[in-house]
Amino acid sequence: MSDSGGGWQTPGSGDARETPRYGQYGPPPGQPPVGGVDVPAVEGWAPPPKPGLVPLRPMGFGTLLGAPFKVLRQSRALIGLALALQVGVFVVGGGILVAAVFGGLGRVTDFEDPDQQPLIAGGIAALILSAIVLMILSVASSAVLQGFVVVGVARAVLGQRTRLGEIWRVARSRVLPLIGWTLLVFLAIALELAIVAGIMVAGAAAAPAGLAISIPLGMIVGLGFIVLTVWLSVKLSLLPSALVLEHRRLGAALRRSWSLTNGYFWRTFGVQALLTVMISVATQVITTPISLIPTLLGAVIDPNGTGPALVLSAVSSVLSIVFSLIIGAISSVVLSSATALIYLDLRMRKEGLDLVLQRHVERPDSSVDPFAPGVV
Repeated sequence: MSDSGGGWQTPGSGDARETPRYGQYGPPPGQPPVGGVDVPAVEGWAPPPKPGLVPLRPMGFGTLLGAPFKVLRQSRALIGLALALQVGVFVVGGGILVAAVFGGLGRVTDFEDPDQQPLIAGGIAALILSAIVLMILSVASSAVLQGFVVVGVARAVLGQRTRLGEIWRVARSRVLPLIGWTLLVFLAIALELAIVAGIMVAGAAAAPAGLAISIPLGMIVGLGFIVLTVWLSVKLSLLPSALVLEHRRLGAALRRSWSLTNGYFWRTFGVQALLTVMISVATQVITTPISLIPTLLGAVIDPNGTGPALVLSAVSSVLSIVFSLIIGAISSVVLSSATALIYLDLRMRKEGLDLVLQRHVERPDSSVDPFAPGVV
């Protein structure tokens, strides 16, 4: 014991560093031990790595809502692809629809043609067929885009920036299965519409009073089909992701999506529905002024609507179409990214995909696809 100057000290502690108190870490490895006694290094808890878009762990509701918007900043190629698909559907489908409308109306309004009644029926049939083609093109473009987006999102989760050419090389072999899925969706919707229309037509054909029963019955059945369609669309929304990332066949991908969403239906529905509402509101906020301001200016500058008002109206229409296409492309990328993240999140929760991805990030192996089923 010593009492020289500095107060009481323990024996042998004159040149030793202060012993760490409770709750403090010991000295890092490679530094002198405390008091001549080896103190083992304490490894604290480390959060899951975040190499890219999201942390490699099951995602919270807020992450699923926010991360899809980060894809817009990281993957401009996907926005370009979505815009190209939007323009393609608009030009091809819209051109067919316009040709059917104007071509059919031009023949129907020809009152000197003796075959006017068959022309009316043919014009209506052409209009219905063109609308069906437009719907098929729209659904097909959405399915193909989701298949491409899931590849980009999966690579972004690993911290990799993937170009459109690389995404195409991965997903091109899955384009035909995605189109097959589109045809199944179209056939299901067409069957529902045919059943509702058949109920109403049967009621009208039975008796004049039959419409009073068939119309309400058709409306009830139609509402039931709407609920069924929403439920099935949520349960099968992960099918394109499983089809592309896991290289499954159509039937196996259908069962895969169904099993992954078991127990997580409302969570999946909530993310998709909330994002859809958010995007719809934002779209209206942006497009409404664009469509109204030129029209109001035209009414002020040219109240008679002779010259400038017509020009401003045409400009307003063009701007509305352009902004609608751009916003539609952005919306489709966000919704497809959300669906891809839901797919990855459910695989993390049910299969431990997060652990597989963490190991892959720590020890990359180009010969192993971490998203393939059964990788441990």
